[in-house]
Amino acid sequence: MRKIFAISGSTKSISTNGLYIAAISQFLDKDFEVTLFPSIANIPHFNPDLDLEDPPKAVHDLRLNIQQADGIIISTPEYAMGLPGSLKNLLDWTVSSASFSGKPILALVASTQGEKANQSMIDILTVLEAKISAQLIPFAKAKINKEAEITDLETLTKLKSTVNAFVATVENG
Repeated sequence: MRKIFAISGSTKSISTNGLYIAAISQFLDKDFEVTLFPSIANIPHFNPDLDLEDPPKAVHDLRLNIQQADGIIISTPEYAMGLPGSLKNLLDWTVSSASFSGKPILALVASTQGEKANQSMIDILTVLEAKISAQLIPFAKAKINKEAEITDLETLTKLKSTVNAFVATVENG
């Protein structure tokens, strides 16, 4: 069983990004188990003084989930022409632990526009040495329904292709 750890970059309890994670989970076969991170809102503000051998419990648990996963899905909106601060904060907590190093990551920006956040996500994950499969879904809310069904055929086709590339990376270690 392959373990996939999913992180929504939105702090909303019900979000378009959560719907995309649910849709992607449905694309994966039964050999994949997807665990959704409860909320990025619970991660404390990054503080290098606390980034020691015994970090805050929420950070320790986050790093452990990342390390135990065979692959990571991150789906995020774009806020103010960049990544949401809460997601950037979460990523900052992983730098010293090298949690993402060598990990296959499906990086999805599902937003109204998203170009800046998409580039920022790719840049950050590259610095963190992740193996990135990325996709930008502009006008994302109009392309998925409340049942996590992607209603836009072009988006569905492209996302399935991106997910297949991610799966191949996970399976090849």
